[in-house]
Amino acid sequence: MVKVRAVYQSGNKLKKIAQALARINDEGIFNFSDDGLLSWFFSPDKTVLGIFKVSSTAFEELSLDGSISIGVDMNDLSKVLRRATRNDKISLEYSTGHGFMKVLLIDEKTGVERSFEVSAGESEEREIREINMKPTARFVISPNDIDTMINDAKLVADVLKFIGKDNGIIVEASGEEKFYRWEMRLEDPLDEVAVEDYTEASYSLNALGSSIKPVTTIAESISMEFATDYPLKMDFNISGPEEFIMYIAPISY
Repeated sequence: MVKVRAVYQSGNKLKKIAQALARINDEGIFNFSDDGLLSWFFSPDKTVLGIFKVSSTAFEELSLDGSISIGVDMNDLSKVLRRATRNDKISLEYSTGHGFMKVLLIDEKTGVERSFEVSAGESEEREIREINMKPTARFVISPNDIDTMINDAKLVADVLKFIGKDNGIIVEASGEEKFYRWEMRLEDPLDEVAVEDYTEASYSLNALGSSIKPVTTIAESISMEFATDYPLKMDFNISGPEEFIMYIAPISY
């Protein structure tokens, strides 16, 4: 029997990540090992991939008898974690053979524990292969600016086109008798930008907006990379040893 107990102090951060993952899919994988936690979620249509990595050093406690992959009902887990307050640290506990994961919300000031059980079970999936990217355009943008971009574009269309040229990034959306365009350059408003060649790709605004919104509230910045007709990679800087990465598949437009 394999047992795992992982105690994570950044309850608010985990709550927001869980909300984002639950928007990708109700079910996903939590892989615990001596290195920490690797979690991944594919959208049902395989157009969105979310990856959450937590190094062992980020946990207040990580004890396990061996590596284990657990299929988790993320919808249930996200609902439980919504109950966490700023004072709560979160304990995730699982033993093989059980059909649930025990979730403890522990108030660090009072020591009061609230206990929940969410549906979970062992999974045969042991690893995830990240997409081999060869980006020709990259930029770093603030969470506020990407929220503005998505909300602006949604007034016009369902698809957002990214164009990299002349060491700048242009985003466009067009609908029937409607058009949106934002030309972005270094410090206007981008923190960083690099374009190797003319690059153009289009992505679903629904995929972009619905999944990232919870994470933009805790991210300091977002690094975005793409190549012509290749997936968009979004790496969220959430200030710590954790990593949250999303890939969005391109669409024909």
